[in-house]
Amino acid sequence: MPIVEKSLVRVDRTEKLELEGIDVSGDWNTFLRSRVWTDLDVKVADWVRAQPGGDTIDRCWQCGTCTAGCCMHTDFGLTEFNPRYFIYLAQIGYEEELRRYAHTIWRCVSCNKCVERCPKGVKVEEVVHTIGSYLERTGAAPESPADRFDRAYTENLLNRGILDEAALFRTYERLEGRKTPTRELLRMGLALFTSGRLRTGPFAHRTRGWGKMREVLRARLEEETRQRRVPVPKPPVGAGGGR
Repeated sequence: MPIVEKSLVRVDRTEKLELEGIDVSGDWNTFLRSRVWTDLDVKVADWVRAQPGGDTIDRCWQCGTCTAGCCMHTDFGLTEFNPRYFIYLAQIGYEEELRRYAHTIWRCVSCNKCVERCPKGVKVEEVVHTIGSYLERTGAAPESPADRFDRAYTENLLNRGILDEAALFRTYERLEGRKTPTRELLRMGLALFTSGRLRTGPFAHRTRGWGKMREVLRARLEEETRQRRVPVPKPPVGAGGGR
């Protein structure tokens, strides 16, 4: 039997409704959705399990220790962020419900308290992020800021063989579609300059002979991507459920 969550309660609220001169505003049709579903898809767990960060998903036995110690869930009061529930939905393939948390799931701050406390050795933080990647791949959620930063970081490092902090910042800012105020840019630039790390553009450091190594690493990254890629089930059409 599925675990009952508050999120399963659906409320139809009607404001300022008057019927034959009588105010009937309020909550109507409040009920628990059926716990019996026929569209559960094990391909969700199969996909997560096949990824490097999701291979411990089967160890989870739903004790709730991760959620109880999660700083987002407890300290910051984001009760919708529930690692145990995310893993549970992925395990049983309840994709319709999982997609409702497509944005919340990325609120993880990677404190790893869940990993340290898990009695079964589940790498909770990695599994949750992998589930989030699944939602991205199926079009349920946009690319996360963390993924955009990883993409910018990798490209920056491959370019010269050494990190160019200023170029990385500019690239990430462009990907995020934002513009940092001039005063803040000057503050960061001064901090980089005094630390000896403001070397960008024509003054940027370059690793000697990096051209050949760059091609080797690019080829290796593409090969790993192909090896890890598994078919992703198509997003469900509508909200189908059986009783």
